[in-house]
Amino acid sequence: MLYIYLEEHTDHKKVIKDRYLDIDKSDRIKSIYSMGCIPNDEKRDYQADSNDVLKYFLKRLNRFPIFVTFGGGFTDEELEPFLQRENLSYTKIQPYKRRSYYSVQVNDASELERLLDETYWYAAANDFYFLSFKNFLTFESKMIRRWFFKREMIVHVVNTTEEMSFITIEHDFMGYYLFSNEACFDTEEKVKTFLPEGEGIDYYE
Repeated sequence: MLYIYLEEHTDHKKVIKDRYLDIDKSDRIKSIYSMGCIPNDEKRDYQADSNDVLKYFLKRLNRFPIFVTFGGGFTDEELEPFLQRENLSYTKIQPYKRRSYYSVQVNDASELERLLDETYWYAAANDFYFLSFKNFLTFESKMIRRWFFKREMIVHVVNTTEEMSFITIEHDFMGYYLFSNEACFDTEEKVKTFLPEGEGIDYYE
């Protein structure tokens, strides 16, 4: 049995702080949900389950292009040949010499499935992984406080718009957070219509 959870969060400031997100005009966000899979069987691969549920959600939503940005900690020598071989449109971002990020524009469901199947391990390894329906993620140099001192760092900044949604990945890819100010996601019931249902699937209440 695959158990899926869906929860709406009302304390937006806490979620944003806990997720270490730098969001411009965060008051524009009207809804935040966490969703994913509940581990109930040690034989299941929950990262793969989370990937499957995410693919289902995005394909059922059927809104393209989707911009997928990931990387920062791990590098994979096979990644760029894969992106080129699959004819995926991507930009390589290298704010630090040894830390590369990739931003891929996904144009249809087939591209989405191929990209997520190839790269979701970045999220499972707790690397940076971000999805949005508009390309509003930027990398900016900012002074960041760390304990008793400040240092200049490159940070990911979400530049919000009046209509937008984006997804960040939970620790170990055990789920994700959906941030939105769109009417199609303004209730749990609406979000649930894009999630899997049927035999072998239940929802944690």
